[in-house]
Amino acid sequence: MVEHRELFEDVTADLARAGFDTGRGPTGLRIDRGPQGVVIGWPPTDGPAGDPPAEGIRAAVTGTVAVVLRDAGYWVAEVGADELVVTGGPVRAVTAPDGPEGAESAAVPEQWWG
Repeated sequence: MVEHRELFEDVTADLARAGFDTGRGPTGLRIDRGPQGVVIGWPPTDGPAGDPPAEGIRAAVTGTVAVVLRDAGYWVAEVGADELVVTGGPVRAVTAPDGPEGAESAAVPEQWWG
């Protein structure tokens, strides 16, 4: 199985910044690594987490998660009624290394058009 550790960490951090509770425990959403990417869904209803949210609420939250992640540049696929798979993330800017070589490549060019 492919390890999607970095994608998992990025997705979890972006959802937390958007205000979602991404901690482990009986909070509702389940975020985990799967064979194709990061899987976002709901825990089984027979667990100790108590009563699951109503179907309409689950669908609304799942849809909102998909919109937030797509707006952030992730590739999100809907799997089943209330489950998402994130298979790719946004391209993150690479910072120039410190030192003279990095400073030259990161410098803004002079006005060359005349």
